Amino acid sequence: MKTLAIDTSTQALSVALRDGDQVVAETTTNTKIKHSTQLLPLIDSMFKLIGWQPIDLEGIVVTEGPGSYTGLRIGVTAAKTMANTLNIPLFTLPTLMALAGNVQATSGPTLIVPFIDARRKTAFATVYLREGNRFTPLFTTSHGQFIQFLDQVETYLKDNPDLQSLPLNFVSPDIEAFRQDIEAQFGDRAIIFPNEFGLIHAGHLGALPLKQVDVETFIPDYAKLSEAEENWVAQNPEEAKADEGTYVERTN
Repeated sequence: MKTLAIDTSTQALSVALRDGDQVVAETTTNTKIKHSTQLLPLIDSMFKLIGWQPIDLEGIVVTEGPGSYTGLRIGVTAAKTMANTLNIPLFTLPTLMALAGNVQATSGPTLIVPFIDARRKTAFATVYLREGNRFTPLFTTSHGQFIQFLDQVETYLKDNPDLQSLPLNFVSPDIEAFRQDIEAQFGDRAIIFPNEFGLIHAGHLGALPLKQVDVETFIPDYAKLSEAEENWVAQNPEEAKADEGTYVERTN
């Protein structure tokens, strides 16, 4: 199957063309240039480089979040538009699973803690138990204070002694911002991967577990309100309470 894979969920941007198990083209950037400026020209240049046309595609893969609110909207909108126009399936996977996939599978099970800085000492984070190419989430993906998340992980591990001996791998594009917190909590048990492991490479996405979604109804997993929506909620608390969290969906 010939697929286009897109990740725009962090500052980095990655697009790739894949033919079955082979990555035939990939471009990954990690700059402050807006994704809206880069994405479509990068896709077009890759098509020209290898001689494909959009009509050759048989599927689109995109990370679903959480991550950058604006970045997710750009990537998912492009993916949905192309899948709808070409009448081909759309596949997604959680951004944090894509990060966890950067930690190579071992001969036995391992614990992976992928996270993304969400500002103000908060993060999007979870824990996966990886066994081969199977990723079992041990936590619901959360947004909150990173220190509190680490406390929850420590408590969970104490309550599950069968996991105590497993490697505890931390991977993130923002690893240095939280390194001291991780080391203070877990000491030598924590295996902290360097920043380059926090780059999601779109060419790898097709090798990870994917799910097919409905092109018309799929929306990203934002996991939190955008800054503009947070301000709106602060200014309109009664209306926000009545909406019961639907404000994000209504703005898409």
